[in-house]
Amino acid sequence: MPAHLRVSVPDRPGSLAALTTALASAGANVHSVAVIDREAGRAVDDLLLDWPYGRAWDAVTAAIETCPGVRVHGLRHIAEPSLTYDADLLGQVVADPQRAIETVIDGLPHLLLADWCALFDRRDPRHPDYATPGTPMPLPETDHPLARPRTLAVDGESLLLVPIPSSQLRVLVGRYAGPGFTRGEMHRCQSIVATTAAIADRLVPAPNVV
Repeated sequence: MPAHLRVSVPDRPGSLAALTTALASAGANVHSVAVIDREAGRAVDDLLLDWPYGRAWDAVTAAIETCPGVRVHGLRHIAEPSLTYDADLLGQVVADPQRAIETVIDGLPHLLLADWCALFDRRDPRHPDYATPGTPMPLPETDHPLARPRTLAVDGESLLLVPIPSSQLRVLVGRYAGPGFTRGEMHRCQSIVATTAAIADRLVPAPNVV
């Protein structure tokens, strides 16, 4: 079963290779690696591993401990076996602009290795207008007077909140457990949401006014 490992590694040649080699030696097949953030001489990476559900993480954590300077941010099983690319998701938006926002809501959990995503109006912040399966009901309390993207944690869940430009609508992405969302993920999500809103504005005809 796929597992999501988020680590921070020294941003120097060989660090990531040493980690993947150690994981392979422990029996964890590394399917993919994605760099999420870089700052202060370190890189935050997401690795997708093949690791049996129910099997203890001991061998994985022991392998990580053999790699100097590696810090674990989160380790958990997930349902999705692979990452989705931004361009793929935006391509689906362009193909069906009438469902632009719904398509992004459906796609963001795959893109960000999250568990759920919802669209809501900030005037009724606990009840989604559209949501993926597994979204908690009511939604976590996230109302804030400033229309800006932000990361937060509510009742143990990691959340990412992004406004849709020039509207009262907000996109909320959640992880039940595991690592919090990074600044890089926040900006990535903000860019996708803003681009989607622009595509919908341009390609969806305005209603006729009689």
